[in-house]
Amino acid sequence: MNKNVSMGPAQRMIQQAWNAYNANKYADSLKQSRAVKRIAGSLPDAYYLEALSLSGMNHHEEAKRLAEAGMKRFPNHAGFLGLIGALEIALENYAEGIPLLQRSLALQPGSAHLWGVLGTAMFYTGDYFGAQLAGEKAAALLPNDAIAVGNYASALRESGSTIEAIPIFRRACALDPTQRVNRSNLLFSLLYDENIGADELRREAMDWASTLARTTIDAPALQPSEGERIRIGILSNDLRRHACAYFLIPLIANLDRARFEVHLFSLSNVNDNITRKIRVYAEGFHDLYKMSEADVVRAVRAQRCDVMIDLGGYTGASPLTYMVQRLAPKQLTWLGYPGTTGMPQIDYRVTDWTADPEGFDHNYTEKLLRAPVFSAFHPSVTNPLAIYEERYRVKPTPALTNGYITFGSCNTIAKLGPKTMRLWSAVLARCPNSRMLVEAAGCDQEKVREMLFERMAAHGIDTSRVELINRDGANQYVTYHRIDIALDTAPVTGGTTTCDAIWMGVPVVTFAGDTFHQRVSAPFLHAAGLDDLICDTEERYVDVACALAADVQQLDNIRQSIRPRAEQSEMFDAPRFAGWFEDQLTEICADTKPIAPRTAPRQQGIYFGGQYYAAEDLLMSVAAHMHLSEWRAVHNVLENLTSTWYRHWAVAYGLAEYHYHNEAPDTAIELLVEAIGMRPYALGLYRKLAVWLAEQNLDRSALASLLEEQFGLTLDALEAMPLPNAFEMLGLEMPGATRNPNQEQVTEEVNA
Repeated sequence: MNKNVSMGPAQRMIQQAWNAYNANKYADSLKQSRAVKRIAGSLPDAYYLEALSLSGMNHHEEAKRLAEAGMKRFPNHAGFLGLIGALEIALENYAEGIPLLQRSLALQPGSAHLWGVLGTAMFYTGDYFGAQLAGEKAAALLPNDAIAVGNYASALRESGSTIEAIPIFRRACALDPTQRVNRSNLLFSLLYDENIGADELRREAMDWASTLARTTIDAPALQPSEGERIRIGILSNDLRRHACAYFLIPLIANLDRARFEVHLFSLSNVNDNITRKIRVYAEGFHDLYKMSEADVVRAVRAQRCDVMIDLGGYTGASPLTYMVQRLAPKQLTWLGYPGTTGMPQIDYRVTDWTADPEGFDHNYTEKLLRAPVFSAFHPSVTNPLAIYEERYRVKPTPALTNGYITFGSCNTIAKLGPKTMRLWSAVLARCPNSRMLVEAAGCDQEKVREMLFERMAAHGIDTSRVELINRDGANQYVTYHRIDIALDTAPVTGGTTTCDAIWMGVPVVTFAGDTFHQRVSAPFLHAAGLDDLICDTEERYVDVACALAADVQQLDNIRQSIRPRAEQSEMFDAPRFAGWFEDQLTEICADTKPIAPRTAPRQQGIYFGGQYYAAEDLLMSVAAHMHLSEWRAVHNVLENLTSTWYRHWAVAYGLAEYHYHNEAPDTAIELLVEAIGMRPYALGLYRKLAVWLAEQNLDRSALASLLEEQFGLTLDALEAMPLPNAFEMLGLEMPGATRNPNQEQVTEEVNA
């Protein structure tokens, strides 16, 4: 540096750079800081502000490199350590960023900004209790900052203190009545207060909707889509690993692409394996992350959707913030939020007669569209063929071995509030030899465990009878092997967790109140034929749970029957739900985008990878790949076929062949037996089983007895029949071949 240069001008330029930065004029701040570096290269603030300004412009990688160089040059400057930590968080490198922030805060504990960043990082990594402590520090340092106070309330809610978070959310909203995230979080949190009814929830939603509507955005006029199909838009922050995927994929994969097309609009920066899977089932995927509100509205309107679906309600980055500007001629809300939007711009809400029975219409500002069940559910959407795996088969109720009943819950900590504790305490008191298993994210942290045990003890629960386990995605379904009876939460009930329990054969006792969020479990229990487990009083909830626990053999009988009933119901029938959805949209859009009504029976098939495939064509593809021994391709096609043919004999058979030719004969034989169970009069399956049992030197006496009982055939007579090829086994005509009449009796179903 030139020693004759005065420090006065440089200091003034530094102040000007700070002023520009604080006014969010990051380009001006960057220009000023770089000018200071040229004339006064020994000033650490010039380097610090340069990196900070680049961060403000979202150039996080470049900013981090500069900050790291600055820390090496000026090791005594406290700001660089915290800045690097904050930049690591911005780059989602949480494991690297959190320790840096903690070290920086040890040096400058009065930095509210860093406490806030640390709280956000811990929130995103699932350390809600740590986020609560950091958020509390930030809110104490900035008591009049709406964002700091709101972040603290969010962490408080997610760490299990939802009721306590509500007044803090209200304070954050009072500090800034227009802050979107805080108000959405308040509306969502109000659902957890059992003393707040439908009327108040509707008024709160309407008030916030009217506030949102005051902002107007200049955007292209609404226009119907071009072409002959209705264009469906889906706006969401949850097109990722999220509960919505278990219901969204079965719908969009089964929509008739001759009459509809799907465009997905994502408000999230997460692009995981579920995002990639969901994208396969849509004609268009549009990334809206970090776009301004006005740009989002303009970008979505430019796609000219005929109907826009809100998939988030007042949660996270709420789609309603944008849909209040009306993004399509028709708008509806579905799945993501268990309550009214209060928004005149949302015309319809998808529900059903169990979740919203007659007389519930006044709870909503939207017109209700009632399906048989408000959504179809498919488990294991990340790996749909896993539904055939042995570890997911329904096991005997564990009390038969344990000698005691295990009640259980696999919900979020936020749902474990006073009413839930009151119900559980009453059940456990009436069943003194029982135990309770609670699975929830955060239960691996000692402070979270202490908080939950204290809450349970305060409600009279003997915590020595309670086991807390951390949520592990690998155990999403297998945890239910340890649970005899699931006790639902209240007032916000389970949704996906209830579906998981039903699929695993575990009865769920639920309290169904007078609003949708208190009845989310009820439609699935109704579909599975478990109406007796839907309780309208706390007393009945306790009575039903204890009655189930009193007869273990009957409990096991119920357990073994639940999955078959559910899988044959509307709950798992994605093609049927998609057909209902299509009919609703056809009627809704009749005045803005009329299309011809369906005149022929709905064809089964799915859309993926830019093309619609009839189920029969996919089955032909399976047979062709099997014929050529292309087993990886067989597996891929079967996975897609499962989206429309849920638990189908042909899929089980194809998967059996895949495993047999990939050196897993035991699994293959089990799957072939399952296929026979679904199609008991197809002799070709028995013929294949006889061959595999012989090849594996396994006992065939049970097969011989079954043949005699079922068909009056001997095993020798079966083995005298020719072995059908893959096409014949699946009932298909082999391309370029003439069917051999001698195959008829082995490939066709035999009448009982």
